[in-house]
Order: sequence, then structure tokens, then C-alpha cells
Amino acid sequence: MRDAQAASGRNTAGHGIRLADFQPQDLPAIHAFAADPVVCQYSTWGPNQLADTREFLADALLEQPHRVLQAVMLGDVLIGSASVWVTDRKAKAGEIGYTLNREYWGNGYATETAGLLLRRGFEDLGLERISATCDARNAASIRVLEKTGFKPEGRRVEDPDSDAARAETLIFNIGRT
Repeated sequence: MRDAQAASGRNTAGHGIRLADFQPQDLPAIHAFAADPVVCQYSTWGPNQLADTREFLADALLEQPHRVLQAVMLGDVLIGSASVWVTDRKAKAGEIGYTLNREYWGNGYATETAGLLLRRGFEDLGLERISATCDARNAASIRVLEKTGFKPEGRRVEDPDSDAARAETLIFNIGRT
């Protein structure tokens, strides 16, 4: 089924990584990384219970004109999720987010995924400016964003009473070139 999607042009190809529409049978692969506390340690969500992952997948299967939410594929293996969405239609602004199974960390796949998301945001969603946020302690994600061309724009101290584990969030931005 994923080959039919590639032929229809719904996938975005990179050098080894591609983005593809999620499929109902992707639940176990998604839950493998979404339930991993190490993967989620710097996220504002997770680790997921199975019901949380089911809810995520149900949402991911819905097409929405203001976002791209797809599976990160290495060959035929689902290794993560990636999204770019519109945050301000008038300003043509958006944001990206990505999560990879930790078995695939350290291979440049997150950087490649971020690049694919930028292309989708600028070309498919017509964005002029894209932002990304990450926990200030997440050195790997900071490197990914910098390698992809994002520039640091600010810091936000998080509410210590919130459920989020973040104490400080870094904000990055990139404009269409």
C-alpha cells in the first residue's frame, strides 16, 4: 500500500528517509517509540499509554488542510512521526515537530526529517516562516534544528506547576529562502 502512495506523489522522498501517510496497522510501531520514556523525556507529551497512541493514530489518519502529519519511514520501516502545521494563516507561519524511535538516533535521520518538513511547510502549506521548539536540555534536537538552518530566537520559562516536564523551552525560527 505504501508503494501506491509513493506512485501517487503523496510521499516526500529524501536520502533514505521519506514521509508517508500513516496506516491503521502502524499502531505497534508508533507505540514502540511513543511509550518509551527516554524518547519522551524532553517532550510535552508521553510516555503514552496504548489508548494515547490509539488516539494519536486516529487523529493522524484524518486529513486536515492546515497540517501535514506523517510517518517517518526508513525503507518500509516506520521509525517515527513528523508534522508541520499552520499556526497563523494570515502571517503564513507554522511549526514543525518530529519524534524518532531511539533505535534510529544518531544517524542523521532527524535532520533529514526536519528538512523534509521544511520543504512540505514552505511548498505544500505555503508558509513563509516556520518555528520549532525544544527543551533547553535537549542538545541533540538543538543540533538538528541548527543543522537544518533554524536560528535561535528566544527562550520561554515554563510554568513549574504545569504537567510538562520542561523548565525552559528554546524557540527557533527559519524563513523561506
